[in-house]
Amino acid sequence: MSKPRRNQSKNIVISTQCFSPVLGGMENLMKGLAESLYKKKFNIFVFADSKKSLDEEKHDKQLSYEIIRYGGLKIIRKRRKSTDIKKFINFKKNINCIFCDSWKSAENLIKNKVADTEKIFCLAHGNDVLVNKNIIKRKRIKRTFSKTNCIIANSYFTKKRIANLGIKSNKIKVIYPGVENKYFHLKKRNNNLQKYKNFKPILLTIARLEKRKNHKNIIYAIKELIKDFNKLLYLIAGDGPEMKKIRKLINKLNLKRNVKILGKVSENDKDFLFKISDLHVMPTIQDKKSISIEGFGISYIEAGMYGIPSISSGLGGTKESVIDSKTGIICNPNNISSIKDSIRKVLINKKIYKKLSANSKNFSKKFLWENTIKNYLKLIRKDF
Repeated sequence: MSKPRRNQSKNIVISTQCFSPVLGGMENLMKGLAESLYKKKFNIFVFADSKKSLDEEKHDKQLSYEIIRYGGLKIIRKRRKSTDIKKFINFKKNINCIFCDSWKSAENLIKNKVADTEKIFCLAHGNDVLVNKNIIKRKRIKRTFSKTNCIIANSYFTKKRIANLGIKSNKIKVIYPGVENKYFHLKKRNNNLQKYKNFKPILLTIARLEKRKNHKNIIYAIKELIKDFNKLLYLIAGDGPEMKKIRKLINKLNLKRNVKILGKVSENDKDFLFKISDLHVMPTIQDKKSISIEGFGISYIEAGMYGIPSISSGLGGTKESVIDSKTGIICNPNNISSIKDSIRKVLINKKIYKKLSANSKNFSKKFLWENTIKNYLKLIRKDF
């Protein structure tokens, strides 16, 4: 690790499975945390998993702080990372604290007795603490959390789920995910997306293609909506296990003209998509089979940065990221008519749309990293 140092008494270690350049809510959160702490004059040392992305090496060289990547088999990767962090701490000595992206990243550090000498703050996001009837997983999570100094939940919904594991509530701090307003300053454009500008209205979902994101019911709602909005376009940005099923449904309903799957998109593409879109649609459901639910939903906040209202379900932590009738509309995600009517209500009533748009933009500002980082600094400066 050889990049320039600042004050040698301000050192923070970040242990994470998720980090950019891979796109995703957790990846953006962990990079945003690192960047924001660096701006506060801390020396940042990131120990992150490698996703073998083509632009990973180029991305890491452009960072202002240190990062070490770990590849290989998961069990070996986790052990190597935790062992290296312990060696680094013993060498560096003066570490303010360690941030872990989840209990899984903290677990091996606990086993290596790092918590005996260092403050560990562990983030929690919703899905990672859902255990259902898995007794072994429940014990692992509780054992890990009990050894950390503080658990940082991304919503009050997530905090409640952690408390249900037997963790004292006063040990759990809610800090909502931060967003960066960098999207407004990106200028490079993907020419392949320009062709969609002439559609109106444009609905957008930027999310991993998985069952709980509820693309299926949205598409069924689109089938009904095009009767009133023949130039309507629904853009689906993302990749995931539901890709084939979604494509098959689009073909079955003869919606190739009105529904487009874009696959993975860059930050530049995200910026462009938000700027041409009228409504962000993601009424998530609970996927009981895979034990999956939305812990917060940062994409609602990102959409709000552009003054785009959202259609949400209010399930999980989404009641905290979309305020019904203020920044968006909460519908019944399992009822296609409810989804359709909620979208239609916002699109046909200009007065409602204007109110939701203004409110969503104002609401999103409190999630800017320049505000969010203050809550992290309070933890760093005192024993929780």
